[in-house]
Parts: sequence; structure tokens; C-alpha cells
Amino acid sequence: MENYTPTAAHYGTTLMATQKRKGKNGHAAACQPASRKASTRSMLKLDFYRLFHTPAFFIMVAIAAIIPAMVLAMSGMDASGSGASQAAAVATSPSVATGPSVVFTNAWQLVESTGGSAAGANPLDFGGYANINMVFIFAGLLMAIFVSHDYSSGFVKNIFTVHAKKADYVISKSAAGVFSGVCMIAAYVLGTVVAGLLTGKAFDVNVGGLVACLLSKAFLMGVFCSLFLAISVFFKSKLWLAIVATFLFGMMFYPVASFATLASTPLTMLLSLVAGATGALAIGAVSTLILNKRDLA
Repeated sequence: MENYTPTAAHYGTTLMATQKRKGKNGHAAACQPASRKASTRSMLKLDFYRLFHTPAFFIMVAIAAIIPAMVLAMSGMDASGSGASQAAAVATSPSVATGPSVVFTNAWQLVESTGGSAAGANPLDFGGYANINMVFIFAGLLMAIFVSHDYSSGFVKNIFTVHAKKADYVISKSAAGVFSGVCMIAAYVLGTVVAGLLTGKAFDVNVGGLVACLLSKAFLMGVFCSLFLAISVFFKSKLWLAIVATFLFGMMFYPVASFATLASTPLTMLLSLVAGATGALAIGAVSTLILNKRDLA
């Protein structure tokens, strides 16, 4: 899964945004660095261009779309309880573990339960993690791959040769990460609908709660991607360490993603937006500090 590295020509046209000043004699004077806004915009263009030319992005989105079908396919396997008892149990709980199996009766239970992830009740139960919150970790893995390639290829040195402000790098990478995460959320929802239709699951849901839940997940992606970016810039080219740390921190903060449930309200969205924005700013400052204090090797 190699990332796309722009050619010198593209790098020049994208990042070498300059303003030419006319001298008194009418000839072009020395080039002047672009403004801060133009510098950030050029970084965003570069990262999104690279994102859409990175196979890992499309692979992660495809995996997010396939996971609901995989979870539904395994939900009825090796169940120790009878179908009648399972049906009665799931009537009161979105996902119920009976033996090694987790049974879903409603397709939207794959997104999130009304009471949050069941992982808190039994951390060793895979079914408790089998919902849309898994895409947060996938977004972190993509961030690790994206940043690690910048360092391993030496491209990060070219970036900071033009962009003296490390904050531009943090803003751009965070934006690309959030966008990737939102794409994975959309893919997961699409996969849930298709899997639910193919398996004949019910789709009864409070539409307002579902919309609030999905938007809240998207808002929370800001704090998660900023955290994963800080991990990635800390480990630089050491991809395997970044992946391990991303997975561990992702599981540690998994309950945060479960804050948004199918019973979410506008207040949930507001709190998620505040948490996502505040977390992104705070952890983004940490990432900038790491970049300023450490060499680029």
C-alpha cells in the first residue's frame, strides 16, 4: 500500500505559491513567500491530491463498507442459546451475547446501540466492538501510513523547505484524516443498508436519533484524528510502532466514540462538536510542538 509522492513539477506548482512583486523598472523582483492562508491552502491541496492517489485510502473505505456484512454473517454462528431465547433477549438489548455469538435483529444495531457499545460490559466480547466505532481505528491506521510515508520517503523535508510553519502540516493532515474518517463512516452506513437488505433485517429506527448519531461520530473524528496524528509524527518513519500505538490508544478511547448512540439528540451533536473541535486544537498544538522540537530525520 504505497502512498503517492508528487513529482517535482506537481510539487512546484502546488507548494511553491509565491507572489511576484514588480520593481520600479517593471521587471519581476525576487519571489516572496505566499501568505499564511495561501500556504495552508496549498498544503491542503497537496494532501488531498495525495490522499486520492493513495491505495490505502480506498482499501480502508472498502473495508469499512464490508465489515457490516461480515459482522452479520458471523452473528448467528455457534450460538449456545435457542433462537427463541435470543430473539427475546435482543428485544430489550440491541446486541446480546449468548455464548460466543452476538445476535442482531435490526440493521442499525450495527451502527450503534441505544445505550452505547456493549464493549464496556465485557471487554473481551468482540460483538461489543462490532459497530461503526471501528472506523475510528481505521482512520488512525490510514493516518499512520500517510505520515510514515512522508518521513520514510524524505518528502517531509521538501514540505518543510517550503512551509516553515509546522502548523500548516498539522492542519492539512488533520483535515485529510477527518475527511477520510467521514468517508469511512458513509461507507459503513452504506454497507449496513446493503447487508441489512440482503439478510432481511429490520430497519426500524428513530431517524432523528440516527442522524444525530452519525453527525456526532463525524464531529468526534476531529479529536481522534488529531490524536492519531500526534502519535504518527512522534514515531515518524517507524510505521509498525505507529500502528501498534494507534491501535492501543484507539481501544483505550473506544468508549468516547460510543458517546453518540441511536438515542442521540441535538445536545449530543453540540457536545460532540465542542469535544471534537477542542480536542483537535489541543492535540494539534501538541503535534506542532513535536514537529518543532524534533528533527525531520
